[in-house]
Amino acid sequence: MDSFFNFFVKQKKLALVFTVSVIVIGLFSLFNIQRDQFPAVDFEVVTIVTTYPGASPEDVEQNVTNLIEDELRSITGIDNFSSLSREGVSGILVTLSQDTSDISALKQEITNAVDRVRDFPKEVVDLPKVVDQKNSLRSILKVNLSSETLSFSELRNSVDAIARELELVDGISEVVKEGYLDREIQIRIDTDKLYQYELSLPQVIDAIEKRNQRYTVGNNHDIINEKTIVVLANFDKAQAVGDVIVKSSFDGPVIRLKDIASITHGNVEEKSIIRVNSNKGFILKIRKQEQADIITTIDSIKEKVNELQSKKYPKLNIFYSSDLSKFVRNRLDIVTKNGVIGLLLVLLVLGVFLSLKTAFWVALSLPVSLLGAVALLGASGETINLVSLAAMILVLGIVVDDSIIVAESIHRYKHKGGDKYQAVIRGFKRVIMPVVTTILTTIFAFSSMFLMDGTMGKFIYVIPLVVIFALTLSFIEVTIALPAHLAGLDEKPLGQALFDKIEKWFEGFLNKVLKLRYLVVVTFLVVLLGSIYFATTQMRFTLFPAIGADVINAKLQMPAGSSLQHTMQISQKVEKLITKIVGDDLDSLTNTIGREFDHVAKFNIDLVPSGERKQQVKILLLQLKNHAKDIPEVEKLTFSVKRPGPPQGEDVEIQVIGNNDEQRRGAANEIEKIFSNIKGLDNIDRDDKLGKSRIEVALDFEKMARLNVDFATVNRYLRSAFTGIDVTDIRYGDTDVDFRMYLGSPNQSEAVISTLKISNRNARPVPLKQFSSIQYIDGEPDFNHFDGQRSVLVSGSVDDQVTTSQAVIKQVLKQLNAAVLYPDVRILNEGGAKETQKSMKSLLKAFIMAVFAIFLLLVLLFNSYTQPLLVLSAIPFSAIGVIWAFFLHAQALSFFAMLGGLALIGVIVNDSLVMVSHLNYLKQKLSTTTPVFEWVVRGAKERLRAVVLTTLTTLAGVIPLAYGIGGSDFLLQPIALSLGYGLLFGTLMTLVLLPCLYLMNYEFVNWIERKKTKLKT
Repeated sequence: MDSFFNFFVKQKKLALVFTVSVIVIGLFSLFNIQRDQFPAVDFEVVTIVTTYPGASPEDVEQNVTNLIEDELRSITGIDNFSSLSREGVSGILVTLSQDTSDISALKQEITNAVDRVRDFPKEVVDLPKVVDQKNSLRSILKVNLSSETLSFSELRNSVDAIARELELVDGISEVVKEGYLDREIQIRIDTDKLYQYELSLPQVIDAIEKRNQRYTVGNNHDIINEKTIVVLANFDKAQAVGDVIVKSSFDGPVIRLKDIASITHGNVEEKSIIRVNSNKGFILKIRKQEQADIITTIDSIKEKVNELQSKKYPKLNIFYSSDLSKFVRNRLDIVTKNGVIGLLLVLLVLGVFLSLKTAFWVALSLPVSLLGAVALLGASGETINLVSLAAMILVLGIVVDDSIIVAESIHRYKHKGGDKYQAVIRGFKRVIMPVVTTILTTIFAFSSMFLMDGTMGKFIYVIPLVVIFALTLSFIEVTIALPAHLAGLDEKPLGQALFDKIEKWFEGFLNKVLKLRYLVVVTFLVVLLGSIYFATTQMRFTLFPAIGADVINAKLQMPAGSSLQHTMQISQKVEKLITKIVGDDLDSLTNTIGREFDHVAKFNIDLVPSGERKQQVKILLLQLKNHAKDIPEVEKLTFSVKRPGPPQGEDVEIQVIGNNDEQRRGAANEIEKIFSNIKGLDNIDRDDKLGKSRIEVALDFEKMARLNVDFATVNRYLRSAFTGIDVTDIRYGDTDVDFRMYLGSPNQSEAVISTLKISNRNARPVPLKQFSSIQYIDGEPDFNHFDGQRSVLVSGSVDDQVTTSQAVIKQVLKQLNAAVLYPDVRILNEGGAKETQKSMKSLLKAFIMAVFAIFLLLVLLFNSYTQPLLVLSAIPFSAIGVIWAFFLHAQALSFFAMLGGLALIGVIVNDSLVMVSHLNYLKQKLSTTTPVFEWVVRGAKERLRAVVLTTLTTLAGVIPLAYGIGGSDFLLQPIALSLGYGLLFGTLMTLVLLPCLYLMNYEFVNWIERKKTKLKT
């Protein structure tokens, strides 16, 4: 083994080539690796959307939703499915089980199950759309287009052309058009002429459908010149439909469609409106391919759009919104700037305590490990994103720690004199086993994340991957390259005299502490228990705090029955309010009116990146809420943050499930009442609110039978009078344009029902009022299901400064007493609170397994049962610094804070392990000749430089990010705070508590041995 080390220690050129090669390859990979906002995650969710034009929510539930859900029940591998039956549309959300081995086969089985449903009403002309909801379906950019000079049709043609051009740009998977009204050819029947010529509506429809045909009847059976015989009767232009003969007789006049109807080009009815930055126009939502780089792709899109605008479409006004690349650029910029500042501080600290040249080679281990990890990430198909950047910050302290331990040991042996190469080998061999063990323990700790379940497990799986890559390269660097780099150096540390005084003071201090070791241990225990109690009772845990949010959501509700246009007019006042309050922090504002109901508008308030904001998101949110009542016409206006991280619904969501309508509504009402009395919970909402009132046409079927009126014919007349009927279509380019038939004038009121005449089976017009009556009734709510049963979802938003989602759920379930008062319903916890519980349970399970694996490894290293416990005792004690750091900075504990704590454990365990290993070495060497107090103090003193260096360099690396010296990132900040301040207290634990525990353990083991000896004698 010595010959192996002796060989590599003298290979300085090999070491230099290795170091430079890794850095160069890493830099090359850094400029070519795919960049994204979040990891590409398959959330294993499938949506099924079916359109049923004009149908009421209950009709949609009975005739569409129930049919599909019946098929879904027979499929194994589905965790749960929920559905929404709304006027004109059915939506089903299918969540797949995490335990399913073949997800692709299960998704195909769901598609096949939907295809098996054949009993849909004939008005359901389009098959249900089954969509796999992957993370890559998010739009990365919105291109907004409008014009003051072009007509709507001209603008639409330009948008269509631009969309086709953009689809050809590298990296783009789909261009989705919004604010877009399809063309239609409107056939508007004059009712007076219909009655004058004694025509029926079905007769006209049938004539048009039969006329627009093209079919092949065979061939001419010519042996020499065979030809196909085709009958062409299809329309070649829109006006051709006017020549369709709807009635004729042998000696009477020929009645054509144009004699009883007007035929015009128009647009489909506007069902929803989208406005961006107070402009109504066309929106192109761009989706990228899963493997495309978000920054490069968006740059290519903007370059292409600018080219098209300058060369072909100068009359268009174009601007961009919801640009996700801004946040990726900003985060990369912040991490890079803070990383450079941190690296310079690390160099400064190392230069003071070791030497400038030694500091350079030790500090170089950082770019070697991190850039090498980037290269390996790229090779494995991963991306640079929020989570992988967080992982690099996590591993930073551990990588520096390994290099410092090796460098400090080599430095100490070189200053003892003798052959410099042998000194390097002895110094390296002295610490290599503890270093290997610390690397393995850290890998075990982080690899536990591979065991995490659910969406969160998929979201963070890249963290252990980065840690493994970085630590593997760190091990190679400190084994092959670092000893060779340091072998030829011979410099005296700049701060050697100062540190000699510090070591002398520490020696005296530790002598006093060891005499009071039992009191010291009890004091540490009291502080630990007090801190844990304080954290559990006074501090809050939030999975993803609102302070890291980049988006604020708003919801405007007008009185039910408000028209789409009226809601849009009031929503414009809300736009002005938002623009005024948010000011320069506003990146873009998207206003969607009528997507749910005509009287509801939703706003997406995109903020500029956190590092560029003048005000924090919580202050903006508070100001918006305070001004929510400034618009008197509004029935309800709410604001909430869209928390970062994987999708998790509202902060608090409680599902009330059961087919007992009375108990379900009663339980939902009680939950809503409890919600309203909880401080820190607002934006309370439920999904069973009544829609707009209805005008119900009640038919007398007995009279219809006597008058010989067919129900299907009545349906056709009413639909054509109010919404129109698609009767056929014509091809324009690559688009099918529908012919839509309307009966009577546009925008008719319910008064037309009393004048409408229905043709019976004898072709005689019968007034509709003879066999019907009109009833005015309250609107019905949307019908929601959970696993096939009717349900109500009650939700709310949590103020992180006041309470947590878990606390709210606990209080509601305690007060509700559902088992007694509502026995026929089930209460389920959904949303953010459920995700928090799942994530924490999963993380705890993984953490316990990691600790057990580390314990086994330490038993193997120390050949002892008690000494591994000494090392592992660092884990709970390191939490003290984390708890008080977050309390003093007025921040809630979060998921990223927990990740920082996990990295902290790696550094503290590393230091503790090397300390115990060094004390064991001195015990073997000096225990027979030197009092135990002396060699324990000596061992701790000899480790002082390495521990202090580890603490100061890690602090130097993370403090710039913790305080935003090079730019603030509120998501990554908790990692830096947790690691930095936790390490400050952890250093005290390593240098003071651990020697006390080691001495107590030594005395305890010796006492046991004496007892055993006495029993034997």
